[in-house]
Formats: sequence, C-alpha cells, structure tokens
Amino acid sequence: MENTGYVALSRAAMLERATDVTANNIANANTIGFRAAAPLFESLMVRGGMDGDLKSMAYSIETATVSNLSPGGVFRTDNPLDVALPGDGWLAYLTPEGQTALGRDGQLALSDQGDLVTAGGDLVLDLGGAPITLPPDEAGLTIAKDGTITADDGAVLAQIGIFEQPGIAGWQHLRGSLLVPRDENVELMPALEPNLLQGHLEQSNVNPIEQMTLLISQQRAYERSMNMATISDDLRKQTLSRLGPNT
Repeated sequence: MENTGYVALSRAAMLERATDVTANNIANANTIGFRAAAPLFESLMVRGGMDGDLKSMAYSIETATVSNLSPGGVFRTDNPLDVALPGDGWLAYLTPEGQTALGRDGQLALSDQGDLVTAGGDLVLDLGGAPITLPPDEAGLTIAKDGTITADDGAVLAQIGIFEQPGIAGWQHLRGSLLVPRDENVELMPALEPNLLQGHLEQSNVNPIEQMTLLISQQRAYERSMNMATISDDLRKQTLSRLGPNT
C-alpha cells in the first residue's frame, strides 16, 4: 500500500474513534447528569514515506477525550432523594468495583441496608469520602444546599459530599455519567461554595440533533477514507501487475 493509503487508513481510524464517542453521547442523551465527550487528535509527522516518494507524512493520533462541562437543564421532581447541582461541583461515588468516581447523577435512593445509592448501585460518598448510611425507614428527610441531610426532628444524619475537580474535563467516562481519572487516584477536594438543590435532577447536556448530524458526517467521512485506501491499494496492485514480477 502506498503512503496515501496509509494516510487514508489513519484518518479512518480517527473517524472510527470519533464515531464511537458520538454514538455514546447519543445513547446517553437521557442519562441524568451525563456530559458529552469529544476526542482530540493531532498530526504525527513521520520522516520519509514507505516508498521514499515524500519527505514526510502526517498521520492522525488521538491525544485525549475531553468532556463538555456545560450544565444540563435542571427540572423539578419533588422526590426528596433527588438532588441537582445547578452550578459547579461534583458528587462522589464508590462503584461496586471499588473505584472512586465523580459525576452529577443525583437520582438517589436508599438500599435495604440504608445505603444512599444511585440506580446503578454506586454508593454516594460524604464530605470525608465515606459511604452514607441512613435509617431505612426515615421519612421527611431534608437536604440543605451544602449537602447536609437532616431528619424530620432536625437531627443531622449525614452530609453529601460536593467536590471540586479542575482537571475533570480530561477524565475518562466509566459508565453513565461517572468520570474517573485515567492514571491516578481521585483526590477529593470539597467545594468552597456548594450549591445543591433538593427535589430536582439535572439532564444530560447532550444535544441529540447536533450529535446525530455529527455522527452522519463522521460516517460519511469514514466511508470516503476507506474508499481512498482501497483505491490506493488497487492502483498499486495494478502497477505491480503491469510491471511484471521481474521489475
């Protein structure tokens, strides 16, 4: 295959990755607190093509996948265990696999043991990074803007942790709205001005129409790149066939 073919395959690989990310965005358009993602690519310059016909070639390489941190819409549910973060800040969770993750999924519930969990079974963490356990039969819970949970009689039961994380845009999507660091442990930094809203949830910030249009564009570009690679390979085969085996 000639250099043009390898460049086309490099672009196709980039577009395949971009398509996967866009498709995942669309699949999570209704996921509470989800943040849309986009891959970042750079050109890798390589000296000397395989056939020596060009001084350098540029190939596409992925450098990172970043999340769009713009907020989603907040809507009212009147469920006392639903919480949203209208401004900055992140909730922390302990996954069943033992990972600490951050996210904005405030659709919470109490397990049979009284653990405060998400629908996916992730434990919600308090300000100190420990799972929150509440009386399973407790009614009339009130959650303040700083995450403090009080019982109907005014007794303080726990405090939902609200954290800051400046570099979270570059974190990896785990599943749903959960984000985890790529190569280091999570350091929980309490938010200086927490602002939690009880009885509300935050929607995904994915724009389905925008993402669907982008997906179609990526798929068409991928097809063009693969056609270019195929044409380049066919031309090379035809050239070798005409020159003969002794050339």
